Amino acid sequence: MWFLILYLILPLWGTGAAPPVQSRIIGGWECEKHSQPWQAAVYHNGLPVCGGVLVHPQWVLTAAHCNRKTSHDLMLLHLSEPVQITEAVRVLALPTQEPEVGSVCLASGWGSIEPKQYLSPETLQCVDLNLMPNEFCSRAYSEKVTDFMLCAGRWKGGKDTCGGDSGGPLICNGVLQGLTSWGSDPCAVPQRPALYTKLMVYRKWIEDTMVANS
Repeated sequence: MWFLILYLILPLWGTGAAPPVQSRIIGGWECEKHSQPWQAAVYHNGLPVCGGVLVHPQWVLTAAHCNRKTSHDLMLLHLSEPVQITEAVRVLALPTQEPEVGSVCLASGWGSIEPKQYLSPETLQCVDLNLMPNEFCSRAYSEKVTDFMLCAGRWKGGKDTCGGDSGGPLICNGVLQGLTSWGSDPCAVPQRPALYTKLMVYRKWIEDTMVANS
């Protein structure tokens, strides 16, 4: 399967300071070929560290904690050259409205497929999650859950993003709404959904940053 590979070069643009719990797909399936053509893999020193999403031919969104800890868990990577748009490489548009609680969302990544140990898959994995009220995540964690985050998972556990999935897309009802940020350790624990960066809040910052640095 073709996918976009990025090499993480420091320093990078990020916003804001981070929850101490790292995010890390459990209970998912192998994504259909070319079904996630905006998925990127971010490498640092030759090793895969995070996912990302292509939002412009020359820009990728990922999680800021892939570089450094931040409470505003969002980072833009500017590619040295625009990618060629093909069947296997496409841009995913930013959201234009808030996601609805109860939406079915799709997360994807090459993160761990085992909840208690890091075991990376050879192929891109997908998992379906439910968007929940932020209060559910607030009750599950001692770390502060803010309006800059989305809460998603399965209340009974068994399905989740996991180590290495950070920065990958959360797509709700076909619309990009979030980036994998952080969650429970081990992953996929009942009554402990994960947190995702809420992209609608950052839309203007994302657009302004891309324009100012194009």
